[in-house]
Amino acid sequence: MEMNWEYFEHGPVENQSERIYVTINRRGNFFFNRRAIEALGRPDLVVLMYDRRRCTVGVASARPGQPGVFKLKRKEVKGHGGRLLYASNFCRSFAIYPEETLRFTAAEVDKSGVLVLDLNEVKSVKRI
Repeated sequence: MEMNWEYFEHGPVENQSERIYVTINRRGNFFFNRRAIEALGRPDLVVLMYDRRRCTVGVASARPGQPGVFKLKRKEVKGHGGRLLYASNFCRSFAIYPEETLRFTAAEVDKSGVLVLDLNEVKSVKRI
């Protein structure tokens, strides 16, 4: 019998704590795991940017007093290292209305230190 094998080239799933993991929910709240926060330089404050043409959100570290600064809130679970960002006004301003919680599958920090979150590269996060 001749087999028609297809190779699975993606390898095993990376542990969530070892990769940048960012979600957005229906209320416009972003969640950043510890790795995402570390990739941004462990800021307490960030600024948000949006590229309308590419439907992409940018997150960058900010200084106190800088215009449009958002404070990252610590996640309630101790030792978790994750942070929350309440950005409903940002989402409203740019008509970002997810119907459910979405995970950014290609989140990465670019050369200029901006965390790039592409709204075209998302997956649904459903609790079972």
